[in-house]
Amino acid sequence: MPYCWHMRTTLDIDDELLGALMEQLPTASKTEAIETAIEAYVSHRSVARLRELAGTVDVEDLSTELRRSDRTT
Repeated sequence: MPYCWHMRTTLDIDDELLGALMEQLPTASKTEAIETAIEAYVSHRSVARLRELAGTVDVEDLSTELRRSDRTT
């Protein structure tokens, strides 16, 4: 876990939703299951955001120039 602190909180989570999550992660504690679900959501959203940004930045291809200068040193 990349964070160096933990937060204790009380959540009101739908029993069916938590049950479905626990079925997907049967050996996990409720805390581990919820943390896994949060990590998966954050990761999914990060990938989705990167996909949205695709093609929005102009990239200049300098590979040929860099290869040429690398060979001369």
